[in-house]
Amino acid sequence: MSISASFNPAELSRQLALDPSAASRLSDIARKSPEAGVREVASQFESMLMETLVRAMRVTTEEDGEEDSSSMQTWRGMLDQQMVQAMVASGGIGLGDMLAREIGQLQQLDIAPRDVQRLAKPAGGVPQLDETFTRAALTARTRKSPEGVEGAAAAGAQAAQGYGDGARDFVEAVLPHARRAAEKLGVDPMLIVSHAALESGWGKRVIRHADGRDSYNLFGIKATGNWQGDAVATLTTEFVGGSARKQVEPFRAYPSLAAAFDDYAALIAGSPRYRAALGSGNDMGAYARALKDGGYATDPAYAGKLVAVARNAGV
Repeated sequence: MSISASFNPAELSRQLALDPSAASRLSDIARKSPEAGVREVASQFESMLMETLVRAMRVTTEEDGEEDSSSMQTWRGMLDQQMVQAMVASGGIGLGDMLAREIGQLQQLDIAPRDVQRLAKPAGGVPQLDETFTRAALTARTRKSPEGVEGAAAAGAQAAQGYGDGARDFVEAVLPHARRAAEKLGVDPMLIVSHAALESGWGKRVIRHADGRDSYNLFGIKATGNWQGDAVATLTTEFVGGSARKQVEPFRAYPSLAAAFDDYAALIAGSPRYRAALGSGNDMGAYARALKDGGYATDPAYAGKLVAVARNAGV
């Protein structure tokens, strides 16, 4: 799907026509401050273009199954809108600023970039961020931390530490949980450790929340189907028709490593797609093929990669 085929510059006008309150708000802003009115229109135009880019990124192929249910499409649409709003609020891709400056020159208006407008210069002469933005940033960072600022700092330190400096540290961190999951699946614990290592890059590419907290999702399990827990949206690589494509997908987030491994075991044991993986013992090849054939990943070379990681881990 091309951008030109889906993007219509007249869409903003139609949205304003269908939403009288939005048009009235724009009119009030422009009447009080022509500069602010120009910036608001430019910002909305940038938001609409970015939404088009995100939609074009998503619309790569039609897939069957739970991931393409109407509820999932609605959820993804809401996620995309929220993501675009957050990006535009933090500066976007710069298109809004560029449009505002161009329009401002035509109308002989003095329009500064957004990040400059967010700086307030007090009597002391040292620019400081407006209290609205500093308060919002602090709230976002400590919102889910019971210890407030101290908890956020601890979470950041833990994120930086990760799962150690190498494969041995990673194995030591996850092996106790892998043993418990292995008992449920009838496989060698190191097969599960190897799978976690492949998906997380030995703990170096763990999916994290926006504030840096660990999602503990070492297996790249998406937040699809009947998942009711927390989720983290992140950029991932999917293979469509043999070609790798980057797209944003929601992934499950867990409160602990134990919860992550328990959910992994429940997923493999409870899905008919992975029945062939159960009872594989220490046969990494059989386990890897069963996961690939069950559709765990879209990478055509997934089974071979999993076997290679297992061999490096000594399985």
